[in-house]
Amino acid sequence: MIRALLAASLLLAAVAWSLDTARADEAKTASAPEDLPDDPARPLVQGKCTLCHTADYITQQRLTEPAWQRTVDKMRKFGTPATDEEAKAMVAYLARNFPADLPPPRSPRAPLPPGSVSRK
Repeated sequence: MIRALLAASLLLAAVAWSLDTARADEAKTASAPEDLPDDPARPLVQGKCTLCHTADYITQQRLTEPAWQRTVDKMRKFGTPATDEEAKAMVAYLARNFPADLPPPRSPRAPLPPGSVSRK
């Protein structure tokens, strides 16, 4: 009985450690806030939006100015600490740099697993 509990505890610890390691690796590969376009309002967006979102997530969005306004308003309701003036500057930055008519970003192609393509 004690051996079974010890084995289960070790297994649980190993799983927890591997999940923590995977999260750390994911954080290393995520885009950095520096990946946001240079602009006078960039530090504001970095400071407010990247509290919860990666720069990748932000730069993939394509919205109209009213849609950006709704998004920023929603984030403020969720707790983003931003004054009305800061929110206005963030909306202007996001609408200017990530408008609805901007082509979608190209995602890097992942290599195919070995043997997944057959050559005839």
